[in-house]
Amino acid sequence: MLRNFMNKDLIALAERLTVPLPKEMDELTNYKIHANMSGGKDSIAVVLLLIYGYKVPKENIELVHMRVDADEEAFFDWKETDSYLEYFARKLGLPLIILKGEKSLKTRIEERKMFPSGRTQFCTSFTKRDVYSKWVRSLGPGRYLCASGERAEESSRRASKPVFQVYKSANAPTKNRIVDWFRPIHHLDASAVWELLRLGEIEPHPCYQYVSRCSCKFCIYLSPNEMKTVSELFPEEFQELVRMEERFNHTMKFEKKEPLSLVDFIRKSNREEGQLSLFDAPCRL
Repeated sequence: MLRNFMNKDLIALAERLTVPLPKEMDELTNYKIHANMSGGKDSIAVVLLLIYGYKVPKENIELVHMRVDADEEAFFDWKETDSYLEYFARKLGLPLIILKGEKSLKTRIEERKMFPSGRTQFCTSFTKRDVYSKWVRSLGPGRYLCASGERAEESSRRASKPVFQVYKSANAPTKNRIVDWFRPIHHLDASAVWELLRLGEIEPHPCYQYVSRCSCKFCIYLSPNEMKTVSELFPEEFQELVRMEERFNHTMKFEKKEPLSLVDFIRKSNREEGQLSLFDAPCRL
């Protein structure tokens, strides 16, 4: 009885959080939907909103994950991600597809002799967008929708992204392949996302014990406190990053447009901030 009650609450919330589809979009049921699945809270919320809010049949949805480390041992990826994605796919009864590029992010950095940054975010382009585009082009004719979890609240850069756009690098109408891009939770705040997970009885990715976003372990957007925590969890990988900084004379961090080494960056951490609270914040609807 409790589970049925929770599902009713999840459905009610998801329905309340949906917004009308952009007029340029086709009906969701006319697409094969590829839910861009990092394992983070936002990508989970996308799937819950599609199923319980927009009423998309599960047979129309595939979970698609792009692995940052390609075939190499986990360096930037969290080693728990594959098993977490399998857990989520089983729980919702959805197929899971794991894609990987020809080269890992670490190899890309070593070849370019530079790290990604907010301005040159090649980590996303090489290991995510390019990999997805190549894969969806291989599927041939069809109507495909990439559903991703960017939210306007996160940053001005993400706020500027459209809710709907054509996925230009994969779209090919002359080959009868339509590929669109939809951001169904663009309007949500983090508390609403966490509430969807709570009502859906979805355990969050283990990385949320240490960081506020489920991305690369050494993400360019980590705070000093988070980077210090990760450096202590993975000291060998962190020391390798420090050696790479020295070899390239380049770092992923800047302060007032001046380069800041990773060692100096984590010295800015405040260890008194405490652990992150996942579900305590009220849901603002």
